Amino acid sequence: MTLEHIFSLTVSGLTVGMIYALIALGYTMVYGVLQLINFAHGEVFTVGGYIAATTLIWIGVDAATPLAVKIAYFGVALLVSLVLTATLGFLIERIAYRPLRQRSRIIALLSAIGVSIFLQNLIIVVFGPQPIIMPTAVVPTGFIEVFGARIRVLQVAIILVSLVLMVLLTWIVKGTRMGKAMRATSQDREAAEMMGIETNLTISFTFIMGSALAAIGGFLVAIYYGSLQFNTGFLYGLKAFTAAVLGGIGNIPGAVVGSLVLGLAENWGVGLTLGVLAWLFVAGFLLGLYFQLVRAPRSRTDHIAEEFRTPEYERRVRNVYWFAPVVAVRTLLAERTDALLYVSAQHALRLTAANVILLGVAVLFFVNGDMQFASKWQHVISFAVLMAILMFRPSGILGEHIQEKV
Repeated sequence: MTLEHIFSLTVSGLTVGMIYALIALGYTMVYGVLQLINFAHGEVFTVGGYIAATTLIWIGVDAATPLAVKIAYFGVALLVSLVLTATLGFLIERIAYRPLRQRSRIIALLSAIGVSIFLQNLIIVVFGPQPIIMPTAVVPTGFIEVFGARIRVLQVAIILVSLVLMVLLTWIVKGTRMGKAMRATSQDREAAEMMGIETNLTISFTFIMGSALAAIGGFLVAIYYGSLQFNTGFLYGLKAFTAAVLGGIGNIPGAVVGSLVLGLAENWGVGLTLGVLAWLFVAGFLLGLYFQLVRAPRSRTDHIAEEFRTPEYERRVRNVYWFAPVVAVRTLLAERTDALLYVSAQHALRLTAANVILLGVAVLFFVNGDMQFASKWQHVISFAVLMAILMFRPSGILGEHIQEKV
């Protein structure tokens, strides 16, 4: 297991993670504004990839096409995909979601699932059940060498394009009038309407933006893997939704972080031996100890009201973390008279359990250091990471750290 191999896996993980992020941003923006999970978003991603690939096939790009013309055709295909997919996102919001906005959330959820099934079958009717093949003439085939590892130029391009799009999205949300309207609508829709904000227009714009990002993601997947199937969006949509929840649903930076964590976990999980993976769990264990012994006690003692703040009481709060699980269990079993100590004991037990699991897995992996997960375990690893993080941090990685959640 060489450093070159690890670096190559890392770049692959970042590439896949960036694609997940482009889709996850659509989930998290819609949830932030409407408190709705748009389960049709994965199919919107597939439609975008199909339209772009079909456009290139109709144009007739081949190996003899000059490079400048290829770039122009590439831009035309992307533009057609963006316009049509953004229009589709607008129609989905206008027809399937807006009439149900005042109804219960379960009805809107069923509508989203219905739209997903409809779009998936519509793709089969229009394009057929066979995968659509991206013309190889538009796919960059070069390699560059970084730290001894051969990296595809396409991977670097995907990472850079995704970064540019995320910076552009951040500027739109933070620095434009529509972005301010999105933030206001996400915080309090009724108050935003009273302040003169066209919330319907803002919500439609959110769907358009999310659909456009998904279209680019579908195009990139079709280029990266060479083909796209009618049901590809289901799995990618599920992964992107997982990444959004992992980072903190409704949180734009959280969606990106969650996507990168998911992409790296997939590639490292099936590409590294257990002996190498064990060091990741050791690092996680050390980080967990820091949170349990330093960060969490400091945060809890900061919540003590001034009239109750005494050295003895601060020591009692710290002891719940430092000597868990004994003191934590004793606190939970005693008569509940102090809310801060009770909540701290629950938190301390969760941290202790997480650290014990991390240490146990690290030891197990060291013992079987030469073994490696098969590629069929990739999806299992993704959702295992999600469950592990949400069990001990239900709000997600960044769910509680950023106030503005769009």
